[in-house]
Amino acid sequence: MLVLTRRAGESIVIGDDVRVVVLDVRGDTVRLGIEAPRSVQVHRAEVYAEVQAANAAANAAAGADLGSVTDRLQRIARPRPPARPGRPGSAQTPPAQTSGPPTRAPATPVPPPIPPAQATPAPAPKPTPPGSRESGG
Repeated sequence: MLVLTRRAGESIVIGDDVRVVVLDVRGDTVRLGIEAPRSVQVHRAEVYAEVQAANAAANAAAGADLGSVTDRLQRIARPRPPARPGRPGSAQTPPAQTSGPPTRAPATPVPPPIPPAQATPAPAPKPTPPGSRESGG
């Protein structure tokens, strides 16, 4: 363990990205400021221990769940017994032989094209002002 003596306002640098500054010393209490990138997690030791314990418990529970899922998948994926000779579809039966060129499925007819919609819509009627001859008033 590296032991350093620092006074309030002095700092230490860890790696290229982390800087620890002594902010204040009062009796047996030291206030520290830590400058680090967001990608670096900074925790008090007791909080870090709780986080580690919670992660271990979660991983153990997930591992148990995954173990049961793995067992079920292995049971499902067990190889089937080999097919008996002489049965259709078995590896022992040769495929049926056909003579002549291979046949193609009939082509699906293409529907006729849909005629395009009217190119220009009919003009909307113009509103007539009140009191004009066309409005009926």
